[in-house]
Amino acid sequence: MDFIMLSCKKRFKKSLKIVFAAIIFFIVSILSFSAKSEFLAIGNLKIVRQEPLVIKSEDLNITIEKNGIIKVNSVYVFQNIGNYNVKSTFMFWLDTNVEKTGKEDFSNKNTNNRGKFVQNIKFLANRKKAQNLRAVIKFDENIYQNQIMDNIQREWFAISKVIPPQEEGKIVVRYDLANTGFSRNKDFVYSFDLVDNFFNKNKTEALNINIYNKSNLKIKSINFKDYKFRNVSKSNTKEYYELAKNEVNLDGRLVIKFK
Repeated sequence: MDFIMLSCKKRFKKSLKIVFAAIIFFIVSILSFSAKSEFLAIGNLKIVRQEPLVIKSEDLNITIEKNGIIKVNSVYVFQNIGNYNVKSTFMFWLDTNVEKTGKEDFSNKNTNNRGKFVQNIKFLANRKKAQNLRAVIKFDENIYQNQIMDNIQREWFAISKVIPPQEEGKIVVRYDLANTGFSRNKDFVYSFDLVDNFFNKNKTEALNINIYNKSNLKIKSINFKDYKFRNVSKSNTKEYYELAKNEVNLDGRLVIKFK
């Protein structure tokens, strides 16, 4: 009987060691995975080639939730000032550091970060749901202060839409951003930088930006083209900033810094 009890105790201790080792390995894997893949910036909607499209307005709403999720809702109104149907591809992009692995992974699961940062993407074209397309490229540039390495991965998310001549078209883009690390890096970057393919070089007749902060971190500053955001917060627990400007060139970066 004592022999059986002793044997059981040895197996139990061995099992505990295995479980403990597995937990340590799991934690180390998470930490190393996080270090290899870092959110850098998200870009707003652009088009692939030059078209006679005027940006009538852009309404950008950014909500920072308590759980660290950042919800982005963008509403764009375009007008076709040409005399032919414009079928263009509208897209936005996400920049991250590339995960390094021992071998190339073509499974579309891990190395391209599918679903790690951008989640719940919804496109609406004139109030109708539209299917988005996705592509991934890699490029070597030092364009971010907080990037870990030179090799940057850019993911494109896009839809196509037809706008008849002399008519307006509306596109709504909604998505959630996770694992951005804003609480660690103390900043969040929304970029307007890209090629000038709209008429008048990406100038919008009206730009409205609303930023809602429900997180535990307070906003230190909001920087975009030296514009001053109005603090219209109604409580100490929820911050609300807004910007309304006309005739704005959509370039540069919107940077939200936290305390």
